[in-house]
Amino acid sequence: MKPLAVYLHLPFCERRCGYCDFLSCCNLTQMDAYLARITAEIRAFDFSPYIVQSIYLGGGTPSLLSPDQIKHLFACLPKCDGEITIEVNPNSLSAAKCDAYRTVGINRISIGVQSFDDATLRNLGRLHDVKQAVAAINLASEYFTNVSIDLIKDIPEHPLVTPPADALTLVKHISIYSLTRDDQCVLETDEPVHLPRVFHRYEVSNYARTGYESRHNLTYWTGGEYVGFGAGAHSLIDNHRFHNSDDILHYRRIDDGVRDATTVRQEQIMLGLRLRTGVALSCLTGKENVIATLQSHGLVHVKGDRVIATTKGLKILNQLWLQLV
Repeated sequence: MKPLAVYLHLPFCERRCGYCDFLSCCNLTQMDAYLARITAEIRAFDFSPYIVQSIYLGGGTPSLLSPDQIKHLFACLPKCDGEITIEVNPNSLSAAKCDAYRTVGINRISIGVQSFDDATLRNLGRLHDVKQAVAAINLASEYFTNVSIDLIKDIPEHPLVTPPADALTLVKHISIYSLTRDDQCVLETDEPVHLPRVFHRYEVSNYARTGYESRHNLTYWTGGEYVGFGAGAHSLIDNHRFHNSDDILHYRRIDDGVRDATTVRQEQIMLGLRLRTGVALSCLTGKENVIATLQSHGLVHVKGDRVIATTKGLKILNQLWLQLV
């Protein structure tokens, strides 16, 4: 049996944030019909060849689902003894929902904090304030040991604010992304990230306490197999890519084809450069001179049989990738 990661896209939001480029829908009256569609899709998939190692509920705002809706959704999912994550917004989290999450087996919660500054949150169009964000972290930590938060940096006139110390002691994982609009970075800055040393940077945008790295996302970054359910969700099974269209209630599967050897190699290099474990030298045959040049400029270093981007190199990953493919 092969390991498999499972992703569920739950696209509903109370209001769409201007910076968000994920598929979302603010028509909450469609939620029940959508859940009927996605549960039918899940039931139709043959999980028998796989051991499900992680489940991830992303969005959108999955915490808009009621406890009953969450329980109904999980009744259709296969057994998973690994990491099970749900994304939530501070203003839509409650004790009743946390209790339901724990009941169905969710063991990791990812909170869309985005900033610990009220002016920044208003600028981003968020529906919560800092007080609600801290309250959500406190509430989540009463139910889960594995609490993650998302933050956004490179916001014009709004520098990144380090999480309050009291809240940070409860957090195991932090994702920090640059602000983008229309799939373009708003600022090209080198805004520093100040976190306690207990958080190690294991991927270009992700920091974790040891043992709390996102197992689900590591499946993507290391080329593992995954299946996505819901509108816009993507899958990689047996080296075969497919995805669902964006039509919320009538999405259909679109075949993207089998990856050839060149594509696999290019993806291994691209994803490996993002990780602090780097790229296997076996993927870079013939690039010895390029690697030496990048080393001389302090952009990569070689450790054993791996080529790893330095902190300086992580700032120009696309350029490194173009040099190494």
